Amino acid sequence: MTSGLLANGVAVSAGAQLNTTYRLAGLDDALVLGLNPEYDTANNLLVYEHIKEFFRLNPNGELYIMLVARTVTYANMLSPGATPPHAHNLLLAANGNIRQLGVAFNPPPGTPNLWDATLLAIAAGQQLADQEYTQHRPVEVLLEGKGFNPATVANLRNLNAPNVTVMVGQAMSIAANNAGYAAIGALLGAVSKARVNESVAWVERFNLAGGSLDTIGLGGVVLSAVSQGNINNANQAGAVFFVAHTGTPGIYLNDSHTCTETTSDFAYIENNRTIHKAVRNIRAALLPRLGSPVQIDSDSGQLAPEVIKSYETTGRRALEAMLSNGEVSDIDVFVDPAQNILSSSELQLAFSIVPTGTARRISVTIGFVNPF
Repeated sequence: MTSGLLANGVAVSAGAQLNTTYRLAGLDDALVLGLNPEYDTANNLLVYEHIKEFFRLNPNGELYIMLVARTVTYANMLSPGATPPHAHNLLLAANGNIRQLGVAFNPPPGTPNLWDATLLAIAAGQQLADQEYTQHRPVEVLLEGKGFNPATVANLRNLNAPNVTVMVGQAMSIAANNAGYAAIGALLGAVSKARVNESVAWVERFNLAGGSLDTIGLGGVVLSAVSQGNINNANQAGAVFFVAHTGTPGIYLNDSHTCTETTSDFAYIENNRTIHKAVRNIRAALLPRLGSPVQIDSDSGQLAPEVIKSYETTGRRALEAMLSNGEVSDIDVFVDPAQNILSSSELQLAFSIVPTGTARRISVTIGFVNPF
């Protein structure tokens, strides 16, 4: 449930300061820092709003936040090469515990080309995710799709950013006074509440109605007034937004897209979160054995059978909890005995995971039958 929120903001006297990490266990912690409705209104931005929606949807969540100056561009908020590297510093300050990072873009009023800034942020977000993975801190990046227009949307699925998701859904009560905003706090809260293999579009589990979410919109227009063609285009383009389902009251998410092709293993948030949890568990299980002696068969030079069994057992135990919790469908671990560890000093294990599926569509065949 540990999440992060990075946002442009303004320092609070005797409260939240810029470029400083704060851990929030609930909305009251934000209020103590001076992050309240008046803060958002006085500074013409949205920080409290996103925090509030996060904790509304996941009251048990843990949220690390950092505010950066409003002059920091969207891409530089995320870029690991920026000076300073804001997102990296936030993830590092949380000791690598953040599993999903939400980013809210609050530039100075009148800033043009908000959607162009979002597209640049997608590339920077993937660079961040790639770097963090190599440092054993895998993270999903959830971006506020600032300035989204469903009539002119580019195909996010073509951007080769499998660890980045763009949220464009809006609560119209907020959008009325905040041009181009998207409800990133609501998405971050839903993702943090979900088990790693669960899609946040699961209707039975993720009714997001309440709080700011009453009338939902897309591109600054009430969703009911958006053409079905534009809604379909936004979904096919890989954007995430709010929807309503006929016959079921409530507000839901259309899907859990990431910014990569649908044929990828990492085309959806739940796929990434599952593999990231597995990676973290495997590392935790195997790290104590780093630098340990490995017995070799004196005749063949291959790994001794007891070594193979020991490592395969350790590897399987690392993922057994995920299997018993229904987060994966099956697991397998294989250690090839024909490894020349005397020359390489490297022991290789191969993990195979069968994920759980997601019922994105349910098709029904129905017809009359004459029982005569």
